Amino acid sequence: MGKKPKVGGVAKRPTKKAKRKAKEKPQRERFIEAAREVGVDETGNVFERALARILKAKKRPLGTQ
Repeated sequence: MGKKPKVGGVAKRPTKKAKRKAKEKPQRERFIEAAREVGVDETGNVFERALARILKAKKRPLGTQ
């Protein structure tokens, strides 16, 4: 008689951990650097002005355009 197969199937290979290059920057730093190159405002003043303008907009009655 043959052996019974083990429950769980094929043995899994140990996974290799991804090695990060020493020169590669973390994603956060790359994102900030790219934003600065594009010229994004870091203070948030532009966003606050736009939001205030949207919130102060007059509401139109329903049915009118």
